[in-house]
Amino acid sequence: MSEHAPDKTKDCVMRRKAGYEVAETGRKSVGDQIRLTTPRRRHGRISEQEKEHIEHLIEKLPPWGNQLTLRGFIVGCILGVLFAVVTLKLSLGSAGIVPSLNIPAGLISFAVVKLWTAAGQGVFKSEKVPWFVRMLFQPFGVQENAVMQTFILSIASIAFIGGFGTYLTGMDYQAYLNTGGAPKGDPAYDPSSIYNPDLHRIIPYLLLVSVLGVFMLTQLRKLMIVDWRLPFPSGTASGVMLTSFHTPAGEASAMRKVRLLSYTGIGSLLFSFIKWLVWGSNYECGFGVWPTFGFKALEYTWNFDWQHNYVGAGMICPHIVNWSMLLGAILSNGIMWPLMAKKEGDWYPSDLKPHDFKGLFGYKVFLTIAILMGEGMYMVLRVLASTSRDGVRRLREVRAAKRQALPRYRAGIPSEAGGPVHINGDGVLESDRDVDPKGSDAGGTVHTSLLEKEDDAEHLMEFRETSEERHLRTEVFLRETIPWWMAPAGYGSLAVLSTIFIPMIYPPVKWYYVLVAYVITPLFALPNSYGTGLTDWDNCSMYGKLALFIFAAWAGASGNGIIVGLGICGVVFAATSSAAGLMSDFRTAYICLAAPRAMFVAQLIGQLMGAILTPLTFMIYYLTGQVNVPDGPYPAPFSTIYRGMAKIGTEGFSALPRYCGALMLAFFVGGMLICLVRDLLPKKYGRLVPSPMAMGLPFYIGAASAIDFWMGSIIMHIWEFINKESALELGSTVGAGLLVGDGLWSIP
Repeated sequence: MSEHAPDKTKDCVMRRKAGYEVAETGRKSVGDQIRLTTPRRRHGRISEQEKEHIEHLIEKLPPWGNQLTLRGFIVGCILGVLFAVVTLKLSLGSAGIVPSLNIPAGLISFAVVKLWTAAGQGVFKSEKVPWFVRMLFQPFGVQENAVMQTFILSIASIAFIGGFGTYLTGMDYQAYLNTGGAPKGDPAYDPSSIYNPDLHRIIPYLLLVSVLGVFMLTQLRKLMIVDWRLPFPSGTASGVMLTSFHTPAGEASAMRKVRLLSYTGIGSLLFSFIKWLVWGSNYECGFGVWPTFGFKALEYTWNFDWQHNYVGAGMICPHIVNWSMLLGAILSNGIMWPLMAKKEGDWYPSDLKPHDFKGLFGYKVFLTIAILMGEGMYMVLRVLASTSRDGVRRLREVRAAKRQALPRYRAGIPSEAGGPVHINGDGVLESDRDVDPKGSDAGGTVHTSLLEKEDDAEHLMEFRETSEERHLRTEVFLRETIPWWMAPAGYGSLAVLSTIFIPMIYPPVKWYYVLVAYVITPLFALPNSYGTGLTDWDNCSMYGKLALFIFAAWAGASGNGIIVGLGICGVVFAATSSAAGLMSDFRTAYICLAAPRAMFVAQLIGQLMGAILTPLTFMIYYLTGQVNVPDGPYPAPFSTIYRGMAKIGTEGFSALPRYCGALMLAFFVGGMLICLVRDLLPKKYGRLVPSPMAMGLPFYIGAASAIDFWMGSIIMHIWEFINKESALELGSTVGAGLLVGDGLWSIP
């Protein structure tokens, strides 16, 4: 998850289920259906006759080059920048949490291109216009839709993995001040530990690190998607959703959701304008400081600050995250900080500024770091242990299969069922036969290395397919290969270029630091992608923080370890996240019959464009002079937290306030113990255990943002009580509308 909210949500699961039901109800109603009647097979073997029929079906699918369209790139650039704006606004906001935007990205892209195509049908059919004009209005299929969504999200993802709310802005002057640095003009001022995020610096840096993960695990796609059948819940959700859109019932439902998103977005935009009208130039009046619970409570940030974008994020995030944030706000801003304020003059000096690291502010930052690292370290160890255990189990299965001489064409559950399979006019794979609930699922074998309980496994396996559908999808997925030499050539070239140029961009980051980072990053990327495939939990920020500590300590204070740690953190952070994201996109490609080669190209081009477009978008916020300012509109809390981590790694615990080190140890262990209790309890009780990571955020960001997220859950609870089906179907759409509208207002 990192600073992302977890993607594995109840509403996401129900949406996947609902999306598949929509696809089912829309079957047999689209023309140009190609049918395949498959003879029964023995032990999962595929007959020669079926192979011929599969070849016939594959011929009806667009080749990988046709799935990359000019209109897809045009629409993708526009929507990619839009979602980059939304992501930046959330990353730089007081909470720093970014929920998954897969669903709104797929929804909006489908509606835009569908309307575009419908408007230009006359042009497409006309022979009087040039072919490249007709190409802009060609029929819109699910394969192009899947590739375009990948392109959009790859652009927007740079707003998160690019470190604009974490490691990049953690190097700037304001973060330096927030962590106790001396201001300009002071004899202790240290300009060598400040690197502001200027365009001439961050664009080359992002061009080097953003696409690293694209090359890292590409050659393992068959292993993870076909052989291991990892579910990648977000990728599965996107694939099922896009497939459902390209059926009559699904298209009508999608257009209804787009209208709702538009109305909500417009309302959100207008409300942001109203807030701006009453917002003072010093940000100390207006809705943001509304004394909801009285002025005394306002001193400890207990108020509803009308941040409706966070209310929307709360409608998308799991309820346990929002309630955990509220619990953390009560523990910190309701109990701990008022009590510790009485220790002023004893534990820390009494004449300090509100954001001096030697005072109460230091406790807020470092205790937040301890809680985040506690859960993060637990998740890393859990994934590594589960990966090792699952690897041993797989070796035993392979040996058993060899002894029994069983065919290994399929990696899922054997099926004897045969039935008619066809592809409709939009390239959607359909079957006239009902899917056997006990048959093969989207992932074949249910992997329970992280999910030891049967209910947990079923939670991920919402998408199911017949054996015929599985064979066809596997054949399509393996046919469009990516040349084997591209991965080592791309990774090696980036390693050489980064070793040369990153030290030029950030001089304290010596070439040997970069070289070592490129050697160890694949060791982080593999377990992170595997864990994401099982749980939808991306631990990229945890691996980045681990690298931050290691390299900051290695460089030390004399070697400017703060900048070294933050600079190398970006390499590991971006690479592990983009590698996991590409695998999730491959899962979507598998479901939608899209070519992995097209997904690879879309991801590569999208992230390269994002490395240029996102920094330009970021300047909208940075030039206001309010980024990283604790009481401003863009406090970017994780920037200060990341720099604080680097400071600990460089200077040790001696730089902390009194008793802060002991409290950090207690909270670190406490975070790990809470996670352990959550895993040991039965699922019906374990799901009620709060998330330490979500609890820790209000320790630094305050109670107001936690209340905003909690309000999102309250709205969903009331909506579910009135009409549960409507809430599950439309709740995330309304939340996305609030995010998009508020994000658009930040542009002017």
